[in-house]
Amino acid sequence: MRAPPIDCRLIVALVAIILLVPAPAGAQRVPRTPDAVEQAWRGWMSKSDKRSGGLVVLQGGRVVREATVGVVGPGAAVPLASLSKAITGVCVARLIERGRLTFESPVSQALARTLGQLGRPADPRLLAVTVSQLLAHRAGFDGRQDEVNAPLGGYLRSHSARRTAFGTQLGWLLREPLTYQPGTHYAYSNAAYLVLGAIIVEASGRDYESYCREAVLLPLGARQAGLDPQWRILSSYGGWRMPLADYGRFYQAFAPGNPAIGPAERAWMMSPDGKQTGGGTHYGLGTFVRPTAVGGGRFWHWGAWTYTLAGAADGPLKASYSTYAVRMGPLDVDMVMYEQPALGKGPVHGEVDRTLGDAARSVTDWR
Repeated sequence: MRAPPIDCRLIVALVAIILLVPAPAGAQRVPRTPDAVEQAWRGWMSKSDKRSGGLVVLQGGRVVREATVGVVGPGAAVPLASLSKAITGVCVARLIERGRLTFESPVSQALARTLGQLGRPADPRLLAVTVSQLLAHRAGFDGRQDEVNAPLGGYLRSHSARRTAFGTQLGWLLREPLTYQPGTHYAYSNAAYLVLGAIIVEASGRDYESYCREAVLLPLGARQAGLDPQWRILSSYGGWRMPLADYGRFYQAFAPGNPAIGPAERAWMMSPDGKQTGGGTHYGLGTFVRPTAVGGGRFWHWGAWTYTLAGAADGPLKASYSTYAVRMGPLDVDMVMYEQPALGKGPVHGEVDRTLGDAARSVTDWR
């Protein structure tokens, strides 16, 4: 028996009716507002079993979303670990712009008074290391066994972590030989940014914290920024603490034309010459940089601090957290994240970056 003929006009009519029927009230729709970024972040936090943390999103320098979970309250100041390096980098750029330093100033000149007090380094090559090489992690230090943090445990058993102790920490560096010939090898280290912190002190004639606050952070709107009272010893390489929104405002320094970084200093930062880290990325002014055709570039940095010392002079010390900041220049978007406990090693950092980046690119209305 033959099937009855199909009435094509009826099929077209049925399709039209289906398309006109509204979706059920509970149906999921893909958000196109900053909610997309918050939802993606919360999903990642839940999936990764991170029960405490915070996220802030800025677009055009304006906070468009702030979210927290767990013990981190809205607007709470959080420690930043190595996100502190960008603050040090921009402070150095400010001193260069004001003529107190140059990118080619050698350590022998930039720390002349300090070296007069502490003595000459065991490795004379350190004297010729330049500010530029320190900024780009090409000063010759060993990034795998950091010369600053290795002696820290013994020191904190009898001394406080609540003092910057630049002289003591520099003393640790001065007695160790460099691992690499300066200028030849990229090796990320805390040591380079400790030296830069001491250079800021000498070049400005001020203490590190007050100079960076007044010269860089306050003009950018980071009004609650300060060194972490419990971990001031990390100072210029890992010691800053502030609300995530304040760090997002600071990170706007990397937006094209922002006056926090002068034209000559910005040109140095954006040039990859002598600063390459691989994969089209270089390191300048305390942050990773990948130039883009629109918006000036993509900037990012991770931070983490995990430390336990039961017998410290200050009492038991315990910390475990990670931080992440990214500026997506083509979108004029800055995102800053904090979570505890700290992330482990492996692909998780790339997963976070993709999760937040994909969500930000999906937004069509930043209001």
